[in-house]
Order: sequence, then structure tokens, then C-alpha cells
Amino acid sequence: MSDPSRLLEELADATRLNEGPEGVRKVLRAIYRSGPVPIRELARDLGIPVPVVAAVRGELETRGLAVRETGVKLTSLGVEILETACGIACKQRFTITSVTLLPEGVLSLVQEFAKIVEARPGADFTLDQSHATAETSIRRALYLYEHDAIEGRTILFLGDDDLTSIAVGLVSRHLGIKPARLVVLDVDDRLTGYIAACKEELHPVETVCRDLREALPESLMGKADVFFTDPPYTIDGLRLFGCRGVSALKQEVGKLGFVSFGHKSPSEGVAIGQTLSGLGLSLVEITPDFNQYDGAQLLAGSSQMIRLVYGGSSHLSGEFYKGPLYTRDVRGKKRG
Repeated sequence: MSDPSRLLEELADATRLNEGPEGVRKVLRAIYRSGPVPIRELARDLGIPVPVVAAVRGELETRGLAVRETGVKLTSLGVEILETACGIACKQRFTITSVTLLPEGVLSLVQEFAKIVEARPGADFTLDQSHATAETSIRRALYLYEHDAIEGRTILFLGDDDLTSIAVGLVSRHLGIKPARLVVLDVDDRLTGYIAACKEELHPVETVCRDLREALPESLMGKADVFFTDPPYTIDGLRLFGCRGVSALKQEVGKLGFVSFGHKSPSEGVAIGQTLSGLGLSLVEITPDFNQYDGAQLLAGSSQMIRLVYGGSSHLSGEFYKGPLYTRDVRGKKRG
């Protein structure tokens, strides 16, 4: 058997899968959670053509990783390889939208999270900070899990006044799963200090106090599988934080991005899409009113969740950003 760390790449090459190793991972995870599953149902759920999924199945069978029963299922060796190569070990499913009630089994996490953040530093409105509710933070973490953004993943949080990194730690503990690495970058040293003080209770969180006008530290460039950000409420802020998120991703097709951003006018909505696609990010899903905030007048109390997939290449500037960033900057520019 090949080195598990190379297996996804080998399977992607053997089947000429446009989605690359991440596409193979999606197929394996879907079989693991649903198997035995008919090939057509698998293809429909993944949004990958039936012949392509069938080719992946054939390679899995050849390598002794899957068998056909009433549908395709992983062998014990396939499960072992999946856990080793991907860190995937949980079959639970959640339907997470802006309107679905959280499952009763995780409501205790909302209460636990609320206690953890009681002493969190107050919002700094000059930095466009606005705290998401405790339920929203847990909802975010479950959404990340459901879309394969936690198990075995290196996750970079660009700004984290909502303490989503801690919510991910709570959900991970609850589900018995482990991210590979959690890293928070924030310009507010009050927050990085607070998160650092909480980290011993959960999966370790690395914190870096950093003004994202600066390029990322070299040690974080191209290292992440996932980035998560709730950026300043401006298109310039979205572009900058998105740029830093993409620069953190491993330069492979299929890596993931999650952006919480305020509702905008139709013309600004077009600008959002153009901004993100210009960074090499493909919009997969937009969920209105996913995020609820405490007293966020600028956001009308809520914002949308934007789920993104990286196309595998981009042309980014690593220069220091000198333009307007926060709402106060843009308003000042307009008045001027």
C-alpha cells in the first residue's frame, strides 16, 4: 500500500479528477458517512459526474479500499487509511442553515461557550468588531464540520473577535474529532491574549497579534487547508482579508474558505462576487442571515455566510496595504 499521505494525490492522478486530491477526499468521506451508497446518489450529492465517481470507485476497489454491496462502501483498510491520511473519524450529520434549530445534543455547547466568552474584551468599533451570539459561534463550528473543514485540517482564523476558534475546539471535543492545527491572527492583542488564556481547555490554539495590512508571516504562507474570516464591513476589507486567506492556503484546488459578510445592495453584491472570484475563489453557497450579532447596527443584526472553494492558483500582492479598510476609513474618504 502507498504512503497514506500520498494516496489522495495518487488517486486523483489515476482518475484525472479535476477536483484533485480534495475531490478524492470528498468521495471517501461521503462513502464513509453514507456507505453502502449507490454510485448515482453519491455523484449527485457530491456534484461530480457519475463516470468520474465511478472511476474513483474503481481505483478504490483495485487498491482494496472499497467494495460493492448494495452500493459502494469502504473496507476496514479503507477506513483505516481514511483516518490516517485525512484524520476523518466521525459519521454524524447535521443540517446547518440560518433557520434550523441546533440539535438538542449540542445546546449544552452553546451554554458552555457563553460562559467562556463572558469575560471577553468589549468590541472595538473602530476595528468593525461586533460579537456574534453564542449560538451563531457554535452553528459556525458545526457548519465547518459538516463541510469537511475541521477533521485533520489546518485552519487559519483571520480576525477572531467572535472566538470562533474556541467554538471549533468545543465542537471538536464533543464529536471526538481533531483539527490538525488552529491558528488565530488578530490585530487586537486583547483578543489574542484572551484566546491564549482559554486554549488549554480545548484543542491548542496558536495566536499571533498581526495587523493584516501586513503580509502573513512566512511561516503561515501556503500552510492552511481552510481559512475563516468575518472581515471589516467594507469591500476593501473583504478584499484584503480574502487575499490574506488565500495566501495562507496550500496552493491546491479545492481548499476551503468561509467568509461572514454583511448584506449589501445588489451592486455591492456584484462587487463581493467579483472581489472573491478575483482572488481565485469560487462561490459555492451563500446563506443569508446565518450569523446573528449582539447589537450590530452596521450589520442590521445579521450577516451572510459565504462558502468558497479555492481554484488552485491566484496572483496576489504581498505588499503592505495602505488604503481604506474599516467603515470609518471609507466614510472619511467619502466625506473628503
